[in-house]
Amino acid sequence: MTVSEILSVVAIGMSSIALTWQIVSWRRTGAVVKVVAKRGFVPGLDGMFVVIEASNSGRTAVTVTGYGLRSPGGNNLIQLDRLPLSAEIPHRLESGAEVSWLMPMGNVQQTCAEQGIRHQDLVAWVRLGNGRTVTARRRGVGVR
Repeated sequence: MTVSEILSVVAIGMSSIALTWQIVSWRRTGAVVKVVAKRGFVPGLDGMFVVIEASNSGRTAVTVTGYGLRSPGGNNLIQLDRLPLSAEIPHRLESGAEVSWLMPMGNVQQTCAEQGIRHQDLVAWVRLGNGRTVTARRRGVGVR
């Protein structure tokens, strides 16, 4: 191999690394929102709750305009009344921040029973101001 061939191979390798870094940086430029549904209780409030949490690990803030639980059939369960300790909607989710909303577990279980679905099959979601909907990776509301 000649010196020019070796330099060409090194240049191609460096270009590939630079391109990969640019793609990673571009993908992380905007908001990167993750959604999780958990089950929990709140001291001072009666009963168990489904807690829908959204976190933003991206570089820019995003507005959350809605949240809920989606059934396997595509129907949505949403909480119309804001419960204590739940964030207001719309909510500005800053970079590095986390926010949560509460839904009474009794209401969720009752709706599931009426619809003939298991609460373990529900998927939490949040709707963003840019029109995108982000769903939780795992099904269920923290009950396994």
